Amino acid sequence: MNPRIPIILIKYYLFITNKTYLDTDHSWVTRVFLGLFIIALKIILGGINMGRLFDDDEVRRLSRRIASEFEETHGSFEEKVRRVSDEAASTIAEQCGVHIEMARVVYRVMLDGAITDVERCCSIIMSEFTRREERGNPVPDVDSYIRSVSIIEGQWIEYLYDSLGKELQTENYSLENLQQVVKDEVEPATENIMAVIRQRRKIGEGYFESLITRWLADHDEGTIADAIRVIACGLRYTNLDSVDELIHGLRDSLLIKFRRYEKFLSKSEESHLLRKVLDNLHQVIGEANIPLEEVSALTAQEILVESLPPPTISIDEKPKYGYIHHAFPKSPRSGPELRSPIDFLELYVWLAARRDLEFRKDYLKKKIGIVVENLLKQGKALEEIGQLVIFDLDKRLPWKRSPKDVVLQELAEITRIGGLDFREQVEAYILKNILDKIPQLRSNSTE
Repeated sequence: MNPRIPIILIKYYLFITNKTYLDTDHSWVTRVFLGLFIIALKIILGGINMGRLFDDDEVRRLSRRIASEFEETHGSFEEKVRRVSDEAASTIAEQCGVHIEMARVVYRVMLDGAITDVERCCSIIMSEFTRREERGNPVPDVDSYIRSVSIIEGQWIEYLYDSLGKELQTENYSLENLQQVVKDEVEPATENIMAVIRQRRKIGEGYFESLITRWLADHDEGTIADAIRVIACGLRYTNLDSVDELIHGLRDSLLIKFRRYEKFLSKSEESHLLRKVLDNLHQVIGEANIPLEEVSALTAQEILVESLPPPTISIDEKPKYGYIHHAFPKSPRSGPELRSPIDFLELYVWLAARRDLEFRKDYLKKKIGIVVENLLKQGKALEEIGQLVIFDLDKRLPWKRSPKDVVLQELAEITRIGGLDFREQVEAYILKNILDKIPQLRSNSTE
């Protein structure tokens, strides 16, 4: 381009935007032409505003919402921890060999239902103490310091292992739908790929950018790699000792997707927007094999977007864009026709069968508690709930039925020795019965 052209354009732009000139009486055709010229000139000289095309206001709104919801949901956590009795905390402290102040936090997390396995919760909190020690900044062996760090970790556990997945549910459904369209097309349309990239950016910047920033602010000597590992653990409900293998797989998956997107976008008509998108794709692809500690904020966000688990059918809130049906064995019930508590429990069992044993146990324990609570509210007697749930599921699911006489005898014994409140024992019995049978579902689903 002739270097004098931008100067000429600028001078003409200043001339036609001069108030005196604009106030002059021109024909409507001239005014329309001048208006369009000014808009086009702003784009040429200033470049296309990526934020507007990607709805920057929406991204900022999501970031603010994440911050406020974190405070609203967990702002009272410290007060709730303070109310945990010494007796309850001492039991966990003795069981897990941890400080009593940490045990208070673990007990609170367990009651809130984010993680019901106390030993696992202790392990997650202890990993932060270990991390700080390895970075040369150990937590002082003083009650107040141990309490403070444990409370921060408890807040993060409740958010990452429980709240975050629910907040991302609708966005995750939308992303899954968009990615499935591109995946199914032999030569995906440019607009479909751009829709995927736009949704990934919305989640990455709207949620994960602010989440990483907050995590780093809460954790001394923390790195972006630490934040990725911890957040991915919560989203995928996995352990820190195996998260590096998980992240390696996520980066491989991301590389395959982005190379495909790059391949088809490179064939499209060039534009400022497209160049920007391709530059971002090239950046993430170029960082695919560098150490996690060296990745940029953009790549960190994309790894976490990739770590979102495949969305499952929600029974708490109907997805905005309809239901996504994954390969359930034996066509279980799903979606709107769910009515009774046991309808929901049937679905919970199918969903749990697709996950690892550790997740399955915690997940079903929490859901069984909800089902029992609803049955009690419907007027069912606690003495009959155990048999009602077990025998009803036996009729619905393709597994070997429990011997009725054995179930009735064992539940009668629980009732006899349970005292006034034996609900916990009934729920534990239902859980064990289901966990013992789930392998039959998994084997049936592969037939």
